[in-house]
Amino acid sequence: MSSKIIRDPIHGNIRLDDLATELMDTSYVQRLRNIKQNGFCYLVYPSMNSTRFEHSLGVYHLAGVLSSHLCVSEVDRLHLQAASLLHDIGHAPFSHTFDRVFGSYGFDHEVRTSELILDSEIADILKSSGLNPQDVSDLVHGRGKLGKILSSEVDVDKMDYLVRDAYYAGVAYGVTDVERLLYSISLVRGDIIVSEGGLEAAESLLINRNMMYQTVYRHHTKRIAEAMMSNALEKLLTEENLGEIVASDDIGFISRMRGVGGYASEMVGRIDARILFKCVFSEPVSNIVEESRAELSKSTSEIEAKIAGDLNIEAGYLLLDYPESSMNAYRVKVKTKSGLKPILDVSPLARSLEISEREKLTLNIYVRQEDSPKISEFKPQNYFSLEQRRLNEYT
Repeated sequence: MSSKIIRDPIHGNIRLDDLATELMDTSYVQRLRNIKQNGFCYLVYPSMNSTRFEHSLGVYHLAGVLSSHLCVSEVDRLHLQAASLLHDIGHAPFSHTFDRVFGSYGFDHEVRTSELILDSEIADILKSSGLNPQDVSDLVHGRGKLGKILSSEVDVDKMDYLVRDAYYAGVAYGVTDVERLLYSISLVRGDIIVSEGGLEAAESLLINRNMMYQTVYRHHTKRIAEAMMSNALEKLLTEENLGEIVASDDIGFISRMRGVGGYASEMVGRIDARILFKCVFSEPVSNIVEESRAELSKSTSEIEAKIAGDLNIEAGYLLLDYPESSMNAYRVKVKTKSGLKPILDVSPLARSLEISEREKLTLNIYVRQEDSPKISEFKPQNYFSLEQRRLNEYT
């Protein structure tokens, strides 16, 4: 079997076999060259222009390394690496930026990935190499005996993007001993387990994740740009154009938004000129009572519209940004002398990082510069319930 070698700044030489090369050359994988890995992060970190394409190659590579360490069969390795290379082909433009908007129309990028694996030329390529497309699809979703390698608390997907994103952002948070972590992993009844000797490597990944979320992924400028463009997309998206839009890439998406005129074009123009909305209110989510958090998550648009109306701000020019968060990374299990234990039970550092990540989540409100003075009339307790300690500061 021949192979192709691609030079990667993160992992060095990545060797692709014939199957991977054929899959890589499909339009579905090549499209990822024009899907930014991190949406609008480039507005803050100018070199952060990496794409889903090189990330997919990195995940493919790490899956191969871990397959060798775990001594999986050749056919299982081929299935796993194929799934790793294909795991992001269903992404809509700008990766996760518009998940909430597209999700309101029933779109899920993982479902789309499975559809492409099962019902396109990819299925024929897999079958011609003796692989089962359904098994590859299952692996993408974390199913099957090796599925957790690709989708779990500590998987090769995270190992690549956390280190890769830190590299392209130019920050020093990505110092994770990925090789040590890979060789500390075992599979127990299909679950990823980290050995006690690999605890420090797992902790370094959690430190990296924590710092990247705080300073890169949730940077206020990125969040403002994403909120502006998400609102523009909401006004444009219909059942009829959904399929065409999610199948486009970043370039096609921005061209479409720029060309429709009106609010959508204005938002693109503002981002082009970096005339972004301003953050005029920020409240730690931890200060909001649990019931209100659920309501904010479910009814963001309705609450946003009410606040805008009460403050006499034109619709579309006050944006309420309520962050969604997943703490699954802190659910990894560690193999200790006394059995398997959650990392939160054996690592004080992991516990501190989880608490820190929760406490840094903020609900934000963005408006145009000229509307900023109107926020002085805003009373948060009229729209969501605050913990008593915080409420006392407003009364």
